[in-house]
Amino acid sequence: MKTVIHIVTPIVTRGIRTLGDVEPYARDDLEFRHSLIDSGPASIESGFDEAMSLPGTIEAVLDAERAGASAIIIDCMGDPGLAACRELATVPVIGPCQTAMHVAAMLGHTFSFITVLDRLRPMIADLVAKYGLTASYASFEAVDIPVLDIGKDESRLHEALVAKGVKAVREDHAGALVLGCTGFLGCADAMSHALAEAGLEVPVIDPIPLAVHVADGLVRTGLSHSKQTYPNPRAKPMKGYSLRLVGQAGAAG
Repeated sequence: MKTVIHIVTPIVTRGIRTLGDVEPYARDDLEFRHSLIDSGPASIESGFDEAMSLPGTIEAVLDAERAGASAIIIDCMGDPGLAACRELATVPVIGPCQTAMHVAAMLGHTFSFITVLDRLRPMIADLVAKYGLTASYASFEAVDIPVLDIGKDESRLHEALVAKGVKAVREDHAGALVLGCTGFLGCADAMSHALAEAGLEVPVIDPIPLAVHVADGLVRTGLSHSKQTYPNPRAKPMKGYSLRLVGQAGAAG
């Protein structure tokens, strides 16, 4: 039976993620699908952006499951709507941030999170605490490149990522590094090589490939999130949203 992994990119900007990004991981028995949200932010760089992405993200996850997805990945390191989507979905819903942080702590004991903008520092600290990893959190670093500018100067991005990685390992004693934006896809190998040349051999985690393999592994082993932890919402009227968004809820007004 074919596994279908659906990637939901919780923004409206087309081209920032394509199926070509994950094509190397496809197999005869593993298919990838992808969708964006129809209403919401161009990128997620704040709590406000995240909040505006949530209805569309939840709806996209529900649509993906209804269309036959075996597992779903929310394509953002803020893991927007992760808990809510798990309440509504029965197939595994993967947050790349949660996945990357836990694997980083497993492989390196401590980890640093390297992302786009310094303004995300409080949001990431909240996620670290929520995921129970404060003791493993070495530091936060930002390359000062907005999400929508990531592809404009690859050499600048690479230099910034390497510089922040070297600082995190040497000064903050990080045992692993988490690339803190899914837009950094493909940067890990070159970054690992540059760090190794500096005598710093640490895991550099690219969150989307890791999320893909974890999602695939969960499906192949028959595992999903706990419905004791993420129980289905109680049915109730939900004003202003369609029934297809709120699942079993009563009349929508």
